[in-house]
Amino acid sequence: MVEWEDMTPEERDRFIYLSLSENALKAIVMIMQRKHGPDVSTETIMRYAFKIARDRMTPKHLKKKSGKA
Repeated sequence: MVEWEDMTPEERDRFIYLSLSENALKAIVMIMQRKHGPDVSTETIMRYAFKIARDRMTPKHLKKKSGKA
């Protein structure tokens, strides 16, 4: 699975912007501003957006199953 550190900043930005809609990006910014305050860093927002984009691209059968073992 791809990680934040595996990609260049340009690759990360492109991956995020191609994977998430404009409304999803706006929602992520609003969530992060509520959670961390209005002065949240751009890197924090981008890391969270990367996590969301990666989760959306991962098929359900490859995601970890919690509580079942």
